[in-house]
Amino acid sequence: MAALSHELRILSLNEVASFDQNGFLVLHDLFTPDEMEQWKAEARNEVEQRVNASGVFVWMCEAIPPFFAQAVADERLVSVLRQLIGPNIEFLSAKPVLKSGKITFASPWHQDYAYWGGATKYSVWIALDDATPDNGCLKVIPGSHRMNHTHAFVESENGFGNRILENALDGCVVVTVPLNKGGAIFFHDRLIHSSHPNATGQDRWAFIPTYRDASIPDESTVWKASRVL
Repeated sequence: MAALSHELRILSLNEVASFDQNGFLVLHDLFTPDEMEQWKAEARNEVEQRVNASGVFVWMCEAIPPFFAQAVADERLVSVLRQLIGPNIEFLSAKPVLKSGKITFASPWHQDYAYWGGATKYSVWIALDDATPDNGCLKVIPGSHRMNHTHAFVESENGFGNRILENALDGCVVVTVPLNKGGAIFFHDRLIHSSHPNATGQDRWAFIPTYRDASIPDESTVWKASRVL
């Protein structure tokens, strides 16, 4: 893996306050495009033939390949997490995500919390390719991590069975979040988010590691192992 090519990001008080208020924070150019090409090549080699209909593949902490075990502990990620949630960062799992000509659908509105429960978790959506409205970048509802929403269960071959129905979000402000390759979105697990469909016919890769504050007890039974960074 390439050595660190950027100084560690020191967040402003406004950035920390924005994360607390909105439930997400966008940081551009956290990694270099060359690094993201390497990550994408590693992800493609590991999972391209094994992703399910959702385009998502999950590595639990105890099964993540060595390259990505190092990537999720990159100090550029971990130092930002420490500034946002505290000094005790615990890595749980990671997801390489492929949207291709065959996996084009928009991810439905949902909160990640509905899939795992327990104490608050935080994920980082890292763009391995440029992410645009045309190829499936994220959409979010700022401040929704402070709201209570009921998820419906919808049978779907594309996964995402737990989802929030569109009509439950009438009147909510929706923000589209494009990212250049190497940018990242840090977000709370109760932030309501979805994605645009990929209408380009070309692959679009992302990588999403998930963490939590290790000092807070967690009743979730999803993870059998974790790693304090």
